[in-house]
Amino acid sequence: MRIKKMLAVLLTFVMLLGCASTAFAAYNTANPAYDAHLSFNEDGKFRIVNYSDFQDDETLSTLTAAFIRKSMEELKPDLVVLTGDNIAGYSCANARQAKRAIAGFMDIFQELYDAGEGAPVAAVFGNHDDQDCGYSKEEQMAQYMTYSCFVGYDEGDAVEGVGNYNVPIFSSTDPEKIAFNVWMWDSGTYDETNGGYDHIKPGQIAWYKETSDALKAANGGEPVYSLSFQHIIPREIFDALEETGSGNGAVGANGTFYRLPDTAVPGSVLGEGPCPGTVNGGQFQAFLDQGDVLGTVSGHDHVNTFIVPYQGIDIINTPTAGFHSYGNAETRGLRVFDLDESDTSTYKTEIILYEDMMKDEPTMALYKFINFFKEIAAWFSTMWTRIKSAFGS
Repeated sequence: MRIKKMLAVLLTFVMLLGCASTAFAAYNTANPAYDAHLSFNEDGKFRIVNYSDFQDDETLSTLTAAFIRKSMEELKPDLVVLTGDNIAGYSCANARQAKRAIAGFMDIFQELYDAGEGAPVAAVFGNHDDQDCGYSKEEQMAQYMTYSCFVGYDEGDAVEGVGNYNVPIFSSTDPEKIAFNVWMWDSGTYDETNGGYDHIKPGQIAWYKETSDALKAANGGEPVYSLSFQHIIPREIFDALEETGSGNGAVGANGTFYRLPDTAVPGSVLGEGPCPGTVNGGQFQAFLDQGDVLGTVSGHDHVNTFIVPYQGIDIINTPTAGFHSYGNAETRGLRVFDLDESDTSTYKTEIILYEDMMKDEPTMALYKFINFFKEIAAWFSTMWTRIKSAFGS
C-alpha cells in the first residue's frame, strides 16, 4: 500500500511538472523580446512607430532613408515595428543583394540606437521579402538578429512561418508586471493550394492562445491588452467594409465593390481593394475568443490608411513608407501609436504623411520631381493605350 501511495505521489508530481513545462513553453521569456525589457516611461507613456512596405532593392531610396532619420528624430519612438515587405525580394538578383537591402534601413536604425537617438526594432515578413531572391526568411531573420537594436527572433519549427513572437511592455512602476503586449505574426506569402495570398495557420493560432492564456494567468486572470502586427490583412475586412455599387469612391475587391462604413475612424482612406488571404484561418475569431487584442495592424495595401472597428476590434492599415513601389502623395507615410499606462484598454494613433514631415527638407525637391515623372509616365501610358485602342491594335 505504501508503495502504491508513493507511486501515486510520484505520478502526480510528474503530471504537475509536465503542466509547468507546457506553461513555460507557452510563456517563453528566454528570447530577445523579453531580454529588451521594454517598459512604459516614467510619465506612463509609450510610443510605437510603424513603418510598412519599404519594399526596396539593394539600394535604399534616398527619400526613404531621409524619412526614417527625420521621423525617428521628431517622433522619438520607444519601439519601431516594421510590418513586412521590408525589402523587394523580386528586385534582388541574389542573396547578396537581398542582404544589402536589409542592411540599407537596419544600419540606420542601429546607428541611431547606438547614438541614443533610436529605439528597439521589431519586424515581421511580407509576401515579397523572400520572393525570388534566394535568401530565405530564416536567413533574413538571422541577419536581423545580428543587430543589437532588433528584438525579434525565429521561434523555430514549432510554429508555422518565421517570426511569430510577442514583445511585452512592462509597467513603469513594477518591473515584473507586463502592462501591455505586442503580437508579431508571419502572415505568409502565397497560398500554393488555393491560390492568392496566404493566411495564418492552426499552429500559429495555438501559439497565440497559449501565450495569451499565460499572460492572462500572470496578470491575475485579466487579459493583457495588446496590438497585433502582421503584413497581410485578416479576411474579416470584407465583413467590416460596406458593400456598394461602383463609383462614389468605391473600390473593387473580392468580386464586389466596397466603401468605408460610417463607423470608420475619421480620416480613414480606402484607396484600393484590400488583399487578404484566400482562406480564413480563424485568427480574428481567436482574437475575439481571447479578448486581449484592441487592434490588428497590417501593411500590404499601400494606399490604405483606414481604421474600421469590427466586433470590438479595430482593423487598421498602415500605408507604404517606401518609394520603390506604388503609393501616392496623399497617403505615403507612417503610423504612430501612443499608449498610456493609466488606461491600456485604449490607444491613440495617427498617420504622419511624408509630405508633412519632410516639407522643409532638401529631399522634397527630389520627391516632387519623382512624383511629377510618375504622373507624366502615367499620362503617356494612358494616351498610348487610347491610341492603340483607336487603331484597333
